[in-house]
Parts: sequence; C-alpha cells; structure tokens
Amino acid sequence: KPPTTVRIFHRNEYYSVHGADATTAAREVFSSTSNIKRMGIEPNKLDYLVLSKGNFEILIRKLLLVRRYRVEIFVSEGSVKSCDWSLRYKGSPGYLSQLEEIVGDGLGSANEQSTCLMAVNVKSDAISKGRLVGIACVYQNDYTLSVSEFTDDVDFTQLESIVVQVAPSECVAAPADNDYKALKKVMDRASVTVTKVKKSEFTTEGLIQDLNRLLKFKEDQQKDANGFQETKLPVAMSALAAAVRYTSLLNDDTNFGRFRISSVKADYLQLDSSALSALNVFPELGDTNTSPTRSIYGLLDRCRTQHGKRLLCQLLRQPLRDINLINERLDIIQLLQLHEDHLRRMPDLQALARRLARKKAGLQDCYRIYQAINRIPVLLKCLSEFNDPTIHSVLCEPIAELNNDLEKFQQMIETTIDLEAVDRGDFLVKPSFDEELQVLANDLEKLQNSAEKELNKAARDLDMEAGKTIKLENNPQHGFKYTIVDAIKGGVRFRNSCLGDITENYLQAKAAYEKEQDKVVAEIINIASTYSECLYCLSNIISKLDVLVSLSVVASTSSSKYTRPVLTTSIQDLVLKDVRHPCLELQEGVSYIPNDVVLERDSSLMHIVTGANMGGKSTWMRSCGVAVILAHVGSFVPAEYAKIPILRSLCARIGASDREEKGQSTFMLEMLETAGILRNATADSLVLIDELGRGTSTYEGCGIAWAIAEKLSKEIQCFCLFATHYHELTRLASCGSRVVNSQALADVVDGRLVLLHRVVQGPAAKSLGLHVAKIADLPEDILQFAEEKQAELETDLCEVESEVRSEDTSEGQAFIKEFLIKCKQIQEKNESDEKMMAEIKKLKQEMLQTDNKYVAALLSR
Repeated sequence: KPPTTVRIFHRNEYYSVHGADATTAAREVFSSTSNIKRMGIEPNKLDYLVLSKGNFEILIRKLLLVRRYRVEIFVSEGSVKSCDWSLRYKGSPGYLSQLEEIVGDGLGSANEQSTCLMAVNVKSDAISKGRLVGIACVYQNDYTLSVSEFTDDVDFTQLESIVVQVAPSECVAAPADNDYKALKKVMDRASVTVTKVKKSEFTTEGLIQDLNRLLKFKEDQQKDANGFQETKLPVAMSALAAAVRYTSLLNDDTNFGRFRISSVKADYLQLDSSALSALNVFPELGDTNTSPTRSIYGLLDRCRTQHGKRLLCQLLRQPLRDINLINERLDIIQLLQLHEDHLRRMPDLQALARRLARKKAGLQDCYRIYQAINRIPVLLKCLSEFNDPTIHSVLCEPIAELNNDLEKFQQMIETTIDLEAVDRGDFLVKPSFDEELQVLANDLEKLQNSAEKELNKAARDLDMEAGKTIKLENNPQHGFKYTIVDAIKGGVRFRNSCLGDITENYLQAKAAYEKEQDKVVAEIINIASTYSECLYCLSNIISKLDVLVSLSVVASTSSSKYTRPVLTTSIQDLVLKDVRHPCLELQEGVSYIPNDVVLERDSSLMHIVTGANMGGKSTWMRSCGVAVILAHVGSFVPAEYAKIPILRSLCARIGASDREEKGQSTFMLEMLETAGILRNATADSLVLIDELGRGTSTYEGCGIAWAIAEKLSKEIQCFCLFATHYHELTRLASCGSRVVNSQALADVVDGRLVLLHRVVQGPAAKSLGLHVAKIADLPEDILQFAEEKQAELETDLCEVESEVRSEDTSEGQAFIKEFLIKCKQIQEKNESDEKMMAEIKKLKQEMLQTDNKYVAALLSR
C-alpha cells in the first residue's frame, strides 16, 4: 500500500494501528512517538499504537481533512484474537460516506468547503490535436453531479482554473504516461489528492441505467437520463462513470432519486493556484487559524452557520463576471444590517437534511429543525423592515414560501414529540400519540407509584424521612434502589425483595416501551425525510443570507472606509484611490498608508515598480489584487474610490519559495508559474509579478524579466503591475509601449533608511539594499567592502538616459554601435595587441569629439 493510505484495526472497545502507520498516527494524535509499543519476537518485532474511540475520531479527521490521506478500517470476522480480518470501511478526502457510520454524520460538514470528488479522463482531440478533457464532480452532501468537457493544452491550463473554482478534495484518474504526469502537477499545485484507478473504471457500460436510479426527475418527465444534455458528452460521461463507481453511490438506496446533474460553470473570474496563494485568499492547508490578519477568508468570515462558511469559501473561489449579479449582491450588502443572533442559533440545516434523507436522524435532529423553523418568522420580520424590492425578491419571498411548506413539519413535531421532556433533556414520543405507547406509559407510571409507596414503607421501618435521609434512585440499567444519604461515605444503596419485583417489572415494561417507541420514531423519521428537499433549499437561502450579512458586517464595522466599487464592462481603465490591504491594516501596531493604483489602457497599461526592499511594493500589488477579487465577489472594497472593469482572469507571481519534495527550485517554480501566466493572460486580465528572475544570474534574470514585461505590454496588452530591482527595466517606459514607472518612496537621513511606504510616479534611483543590510546588523567591514564593490561594478544606463535628451540618446547609441563594428574590424586585421589598442584608443578620441552628451556621460562612468 502507498504511505498515504493508513490501515486501522477495529478491536471492539478500541482501535490499533501497526508498523509505519503507527508512527503516522502517533504524530497526528499525540505529536509524539512515545506512545508506540512493540509486539512480537526479534527480529520480527512490530510497532503498534492503541487508540481510544475519541483518539480514533481525531485521527480520522486529521488524516482525511488535513493530510488528505486515505483510510482503511479492518474488522475481525470471528474473535478479535483471530487473524481473520476483512476490509469493512474505507474513506478518502473525496469519499467520506462510509466513515460517517462509525464517526458520525457530517464528518466533512465542519470543513470550510463541501466534500467534492473529481474524476478526470483525458483523450486526444482529433480535430485540434490537443487534449480533450472530461471531468465529473460528485457532491454527496448536496446530491449534485456536475460534468464538463473541453479542449485543453498539454499543461491543462483550463483544467487548473476549474480545479481552483471547484476545490475538489480528491481526484480520480487513470495513469497514462505524460498526460497523467501533467495532470498530477496541476493537482499538486492545488493540494488535491490524486488516486489512481484502472482504465476499465472509466467505461460507460450501464451508466445510463445507474443514472436513471440516481437522478431526480420531474413529475411529468420521462425517467430516462438520455434526456439530459450532459449525457451527450462522451468523455465527461466516462469520468462520471468512474466517479459513481469510486463513491459507491449505488450501494446506498437513500441516494436513489435524489441527485441532480448539471454542467460545471466556467463563467467566473479565473484564478490559478499561485494567485490564491500569492494573495492569501485562504489559510494554508492544515492551518486552523482563521484570524482576519492571515487570509481574506478569515477577514470575511463573520458567518454564523456552517453552511454559510462553506458558501463563503465557494464564492471566494468563484468570483462572478456577471455585472448584474454582482450589483445585486452589492445592493443587498449596502442595505443589509441584520442582528447576527438570528443566524447564530441556526443549526447546519444542510447536514440535518442529509441525515433525514438517509433516514439516520433521530428525534433530537427533528427538534433542532423545528427550532430553526420557529425562528424564521422573526427573521422574515427583520428582513421586511428594509422595504427593498431586491431583498424582498432574493431573500424574503423564497424564505416565506419554504416556511409555508414546512408548516406541517412543525405541526407533526408538536404532535409527536414530548416537548416537556425536551426541557429535561429527554427526546421522547408523546405517549398520547400512540395507543400502545399510552398503555405502556400507564404501566410505567403505576410501577413508579408502587416504588414510591415502597420508599415510604421502608422509611417508616427504618425511622427515616423519605426523600431526605432515604431516597429512591432510578438507574436506567439497574432500575430502582434505595439510597441512605451519608455525606461522609457517599451513602448506602440497597434493594428489598418487594422493590426487586417492582424493578424487574419496570425494566421489562421500559424495554417494551422503548421497542414500541422505536417503531413510532421510524415512522416519524420516514415522514420527516419527505421534507429534506425543502430543508436543502432553506439551507441554501439561509447560507446566502449569512454570507451577505457577513460581508455587510465587515464593511460597516471596519475602522477604515470600505466603498462600493463602480463596476464597468469596459476594460479601458482600473482606478483605485487610497486602496489598502484589508488584512495588513488589522495587524497590531500597524498604521497603514494607503496608495493609489491607476491603470489606463491608452497611457499606463503597465507599471514598472522599483524601490527599496520593504518599501511596500508587494503590499501595493497585493492590495490591488485583493480589491479586484472582492469586487468580483460582490463585496465592498477597502478604498476611498474603486472603478474596476469586469476581468476575465487574475494572474499573480508574488513571493519566493521552492518545492523540495517535487525537486523544484525557487527559480524553476517561478518560471512554471510565469509560463502559466503567459498562457492564461488576455487583454482583459490583471497580472501581478514581483521580482521576476531573481533566482538566476543578474543578466539572465534581467533578460527574462525584460522579455516577459515586453510581451505582456505589447502583445497581450493586459493590465500589469511589475515590481523589480532590475532598474534597466525602467527603460521600457521610453519605448512608447504604454509603460510607466512607479517607485516606493524611501530616503536616507543621517545614514539611516527611512521607508515612506508611498508609491509615486517615476523610477527609483537605487534599491538601497545596503541600507537594508545595515538594518539587519551585517558587520561594518562587510558593508564597506560591498559598497566599494558596488561602485566598481555598477553602470546605471537608466541614470545616463535620464540625464540627457532622447535625441542625444538615439544618436549616441548609433555612435556606440558604429564604434563596436569598427573595433571588431580592427581586431580582425591586426595581429599585434599593441597596434590594435593604439587604433582603438584613437577611435575612442574621435568618438569623444562628436560632442554627444549620452556618449560623454557613459564614458565618464
């Protein structure tokens, strides 16, 4: 088995893990290997770890939801001591259903995103000679099947964009040479577990019959899956066949007639994995800290329901491109200020609806749903006070309709459940609801009265006070007992023959009552399950309201201004006035300095940003990227004014890191991400690039950065912020390619570096890296030598060009070119070095006599 699969053995009262799996489990549960023991005889001793049920559940959640490992649970067919073990349960990040039986329902519901399994099948496209990709996604919590089929390049660029939007927990694929390797790289970048399955799993034989059983059809619709347009996609259907087999959907008859099939929507702002990471949209995998200073998700997450948290995660991965839908959200957020307590008490209706649909709910679950429905009228009253047509049509009407549909559910709960017993913590059926239950309840009451009479008799015999010095206890397992209260020794418990007879009859009557109640509960759950569809719809509306309230709360309670963005379909300009980074400004001790971002297609399409380290270049770029994402999500943005066009994609290459486990250096990773940007970027894209080319030699890095900047500005013509320490790139602004220079202001005062964190027009004179090194307390002799070496090596052509007119620059460059050609001719015809140097010296004197300022400035350095 692969190391990412952990095998666990169920031994009735506890669980055990063996070998290398024991080490993995110990580190996950105890953060130590000291609990591991050894069994057997040398040299065949084996490590093992014993886990209680609580620790077992902790391990399962960490392996599946954090590590993204697979789990196999073995159960003994005979006695525990026998070696006859069989695989009973298995689970993976995208398939949690089986483990819900032993861990509990809603295993993945507390996660910030819904559990999704994706299957991918790749074939060669005979027409385009590219890759024909078919994908299928299974959302078991939502009873949804989504499919798509498209032509992609060899690097699966479009697939990566869909993976970011869908956020699958696991991907199922058949290994097939180069295609599988490229697919694995895409999934690794998105932190998606890849599971290999046989190619035969992708056969579509019998798929239509399976879909006929799984899909939900309308009343007047013929029950034939061929009637859905999605089944006309052959490669996508082969992927769906593999997904259905892998998740064993047909093994659970509660899945029949519940699933909907749809196409994967692709009309969202495209984000790749590097953009999500660069802009800190989500915490890193495994990071449970959701502080608002660590990620955009943590900042916006003021949601009060679990379904709302999952929906917020989905919206951040799927920013809208429909200007009408975005403005609809903004209209609601602008008006919405709702008391959060109305939503705080809402349970996870989606998880409860799923338990009802699978008929694994209990009376307590039904009562929680009943409580949620009782809160809806107050919620509707609060929403109606806004008196806004958008809120009325989007929120009030759907909630009111669903509330009416669930009215009979409320009546059923009030009729069947003993609400007085609920106050005591017991969830019981009303005895009056069923004749047989009423008879048994009367018998139990008579036996209870008989036991109390015996208590009074025993109190008289022992000359004690009933209910004070001698009491009657009723244990659920052992029935009635007398207790003589003794504060020092904890009391004496006993039972006489008369009470023993009553106890025996009471336990028999109670067992009969519980058996009869189980039948009634099964009927109640069976009826309640018919309301699961309404509850799913209600959960969707409540979660949407929860997210909108959360976005409104973030904007209205911020100490700094959040403004409504002005969205346009024209891609002529992108303007942000006094934009801030919303996470950074919340950090303790930070006094944030806002900046402007102005990108205009006719004049400032690209900004070449230079300046000192720590001067704020990366933060400025990130604040722009975050504002664009928030605007497309439908949120207010942290700025005084924001005019943002509807973009197709946002690409970012910010930060320095490597992937040692993948054998990728910092520079290699940088080039891979930049190649993805060049493939994805179009004229209606925003590209953010920070210090490209720093992982290789100076001249190679500068050449790569120059070439990429020129391609983005001249050929692709996208909006771009390009931060660099290669000051040679500032010359692009003089090439007439709608490139402008910007700088992060800094100054040196009395030998100390002062960072102003303001971004203004114009190129920076120097990067001031030596002053940053001085702040880091590098030795003085090192700094002095570095300064001398810098003066020796540095020839700043940009500074030369800035000192002279453009006419002198062009003329001077022509003189230099002619000079170099003549030098080469002198080298070829002269054999003596002395004679060659004499002629070159003479040629240099002639050039100086041209009286060109560019040449004079260059030769003087």
